[in-house]
This record gives sequence, structure tokens and C-alpha cells, in this order.
Amino acid sequence: MNLAAVYHEAKSKYAYAFDEDTLHIRIRTERNDVERVMLVGGDPFCWVQSEEDPTHWEWDHASAVEESLRLEYQTDLFDYWIIAVQPQWKRFRYAFVLCSGNQEILYGSRSFYNLAEHPRYRYETSLFFNFPYINREDLFLAPDWVKDTVWYQIFPERFADGDPTNNPAGTLPWGSTEKTNIYAHFGGDLQGVLDHLDYLQDLGINGIYFTPIFESPSSHKYDTTDYYRIDPAFGDNALFKRLVEAAHARGIHIMLDAVFNHCGWLYPWWQDVIRNGSASPYYDCFFIEREPVINFSVEEGKLPRLNPQELGNLNYRTFAFTPLMPKWNTENPLVKAHLLGAIRYWTEEFGIDAWRLDVSNEVSQTFWREFRSFVHDINPQVYILGENWDNSGPWLKGDQFDGVMNYELTYPIWNLLGTPETVLEQLDASGYQNEISKLMVSYPKFNLPNMYTMIDSHDTARIDYKCGGDPRKVKLAFLLLLTFAGSPSIYYGSEVGLGGGPAHNRLCMPWEEADQDQDLQQFVRSLIYLRRQHPSFRALDLTWLNRPGDLWLGYRKQNEGETLYVYLNPTGQELKAQLPLDLQESGLMTIIASEDVRLGADVLLPEFGYLIFSN
Repeated sequence: MNLAAVYHEAKSKYAYAFDEDTLHIRIRTERNDVERVMLVGGDPFCWVQSEEDPTHWEWDHASAVEESLRLEYQTDLFDYWIIAVQPQWKRFRYAFVLCSGNQEILYGSRSFYNLAEHPRYRYETSLFFNFPYINREDLFLAPDWVKDTVWYQIFPERFADGDPTNNPAGTLPWGSTEKTNIYAHFGGDLQGVLDHLDYLQDLGINGIYFTPIFESPSSHKYDTTDYYRIDPAFGDNALFKRLVEAAHARGIHIMLDAVFNHCGWLYPWWQDVIRNGSASPYYDCFFIEREPVINFSVEEGKLPRLNPQELGNLNYRTFAFTPLMPKWNTENPLVKAHLLGAIRYWTEEFGIDAWRLDVSNEVSQTFWREFRSFVHDINPQVYILGENWDNSGPWLKGDQFDGVMNYELTYPIWNLLGTPETVLEQLDASGYQNEISKLMVSYPKFNLPNMYTMIDSHDTARIDYKCGGDPRKVKLAFLLLLTFAGSPSIYYGSEVGLGGGPAHNRLCMPWEEADQDQDLQQFVRSLIYLRRQHPSFRALDLTWLNRPGDLWLGYRKQNEGETLYVYLNPTGQELKAQLPLDLQESGLMTIIASEDVRLGADVLLPEFGYLIFSN
């Protein structure tokens, strides 16, 4: 056995309290290296007198748990094994017995031991890992409505113009593309969203995520000037309240974007620092490295414009190297009170349901712990979502975020369906399976159901662009998204085929039916409906049906007594896929399928075809 590949860590994603009674225990071994893994464990305080020496007390191994772990997932390098145990007294010490042929190796917290040489070590708890206690207050608890939510992400400036009277000077004609920089305005506003709530309800979504709507000079609004005021180009606070109430009446949750890593250049506190330097009461609200605060020229009444070579020489910290976005010092009491006050205002007065936290991985985790406690004192059912693009385990322990934007799912979908021109690395079915299997073991099982999942967003190219404009591949992307666990999101317009590369991903929503892909829209609507009707669409775990070398992709999901089978062909050629041996054609019910799919002893999948059926 390759013991160098074996890994376990107590009190981590490898050993955690799933609920008040249950521990999940996981171990990693080299792929196909170990035939079986046994768990040996029990309560550390179960002691009995030794039969050989009554003056000696030893651990009561008769009370020990000795059970096999199941193979959870395989990646290209490793096998991952898992078991759920329910310690009677909520304490548990444990070790693993790795079995291959006639060899048994005990793996504990200190080392590896050959049990043929040291048989008594099998029950020597001083060598074991330890989970000291399942404490209820340490459990990960997320709002119970999130995993059943399908979001619709709206970039307000480009969704719909419902009130031309609030359009800024120089507003461009809706849908024009001659100028789409961050200061171009097309007139989108909150009235436009209010006017189209029926459209969103008909699509089937039950959550709206708004990118920032607070006052700001840009179209994207990530350079806030007032956290307590709706941008006048979008409407006003009273209109937003009517919008929230109308959405809630339709069963739609509302999530706002909190940009607390930085503010905008025109923020009054920052302007005071520019004018008064260290004499400003807000000087310590930012990270000033040296004087003068501003070491570059700025035209009166204009925003700064710097050459690239100047960006690394700023005298204050910013988001990236953007002089327009000075970074908040969230350790400062004034900043804390100000930002948390805005959270209280919108959560209490307007009843919003969720907060998406911009650039959350660059903000102090100490602040986020205080933030979570503050928000949940107001309403424990508020969803807290972090914008983290990488593995986010440190933020998802139950003391900060409920979920993050799960780009770890987005990338494999892109790479499976993208073109050589739009993705860095193309994946085949086995490659996709490998990436998703790695994702499934990257977190405790309570995390992924609360992740915000997507196939595109305001920060990425559109899925239509990634798929080379092929609507068949776009359908497969939506199918993969909506049959995966988590809280999926549709980026406005992607459901009707709105395209755009990285620099053109915020185009105006096309409202004329002639400009929409109605077939794609109906497909997305159907998938959302099916996700509500079939609990297996939302199930976490999946069992892969395709084998190494297969070009087709297949997986089985189970939930609430239902078993679901998903088959798809990500290639441009017809493929034959094998059904599991235990399935009989007569007992199968097709849920949704592309044209020309044939289900018999095997599944015949046309190019970019798909099939979902249940038993």
C-alpha cells in the first residue's frame, strides 16, 4: 500500500458533525490501492478491568464500532471513503484499518502500524484520532429555504427600463452596443424589474439576486457613494420597498449585493480624507500607507484616471489597483457601525432575505464572524453568500457564510462544453467526472446544498459565448446546473440565448420575442419545473454511470425514495450508452429528452443529446 497517499485530519472536512447525532468520517487513499477500509472506534471513556490483571483498566473494545467505510468518490489520483457514525455519548475516538490482500495497517493520529506485528494496537485508543464532542452550537446551520431556491441574477442597469424619467443624461438607446463601458447608461431600473415580475414568476425562479443598487456614478455600482440610498437612476427607497413586497407576494426572495471591501471615490468619508488628510475623523477608516494621501493629479470635479505604470504606487490600499475604490478598514469601530447599520436598515425596514458579499475573501474573517452574528440576531433565516472564486472551506464552518458562489462547478461545465477558443482546458466526460468528484469531497456534505451555483455571471463570459453560440450545448450546461445540488442561478438573458464575451457580458436584455431563443427559454423553464417536482434533481450525492474512456456522461441521483438517471452526450457524434445492469426498460419513465434519443437495452444519444429518466 502507498501509505504516503493516505490522509485524514480530525475536526475538518474529513471528520465533522453533520447533525446533533451524526459524525461523518472520511479518509483518502491512492486510487485502486486499498481493497477495504474499516473504522474502529468508540467512546474514549468506556473502560473495564483487565481480565488478566484486575488492577489494570483498559478500553472496552467489546463496545467498539467496527464497520466498513464505503467508497464515496474516485478521482484520477485518489479514492475517498466515508462512513456515518452516531456516538451514543457524542464523543468518539477512532482509527482506520486499511486492508489489501492479507495485509492490515492501522492508521491513527500518530502513525501507521502493521497489525500482524502489533495486534494489540487495534484497540489502543492513545493511537486513535479524536472527535471530542458534538456540540450543538458548533453545527453548521443554514436557512432552510436556500437549497430549494432557483435564483435569477439581475444587473439592474441592463434588465429593463421601466421609467425613462429617471434616465441619466446621455442614456443610450436600449440594446445599442456602440458604447458599453462602466459609465454607459441604458436606463435599466427597479421599475423595469417590477414590470417583469410576472415574466420571472412564469420562468419558475423564486429568488432574485441584484448586483449593487445603492448610489454610485458607474453602471455597475460597485463604487458605492451611499449605502443607505437607492441610486436615483434606479428609483428610490420607496420603490424598492414596493418591489420587495411584490416579489414576496409571489414567493420570490430578494438578495442584495453588499460591497464592504471598499467604497467609491466619491464616498463622503473618503472625500473628507482627501481634503483633510490625517486631520479627517475618517482617516483611520481606510488604509493610508503614507502622506500625501493622493500622490497623483486629479482634475476638479472628475474621477481619477491613471496610467498602468502608476497603479502600484498609490499611497492608500484599494480593491485591486483601482484608485476609484479605497479599501475599508473593517477593524475600525466607525466603519463597523456604519456598514452594519446599513445591513440593519435594509434587512429590518425592507425585509430582504439574503446578502451577497462582494470580494468577501479579501475582507477580515473577524469582521465576517461579527457580521454573521449581527445579521442572524435580526433574522436567522437571512442567507449570507460570499463571493469566493476558490475553495472556501475556512469561510464555511458555520461562523461566517452559509455558502459561496460555486465557480468550482462552473469551470468544469465550461471546460466540458466550451470551444478551444473560449476555455483554457477542454474536458471529456471522464475529465468532467474527475473534476466534479474532486469538488464533492472538497467540503463537508452540509456545504454544497447551500452553494450558489451558476454557469455564467456578470463577472464572466456568457454561457452562449463559452459554447460557441451552439444552443444544444447551452441546453446541456443548464441541464448540468439544474441537476446538481445547491441553489442554482440564471444570469438574466442567458435563458433566451443572450451572448457576449468577457467584455460584453452585460448587454441589454432582449425583450422582443424575435430576439429571443424561445426554445431555449422553454427548456430552462421545464428544467426549473422538474427540479421542483423531483427531489432527486436537488440531491447532493451522485453515482457515476460512465466508465473510463466513455465519451458520454451519466450519473444516478437518489432522494426521498426517487432514483433519477441523467445521460448526456457532450460530443458532436452519436453515442451508445450502457444502462446499469439492474435496470429494465419496462420500469423506466422518461422525464425529459432531446429529439432522436432512443431508450432500449442501451441509450442511443444523438450529438449533444440528453435524457433524464426515473424508475
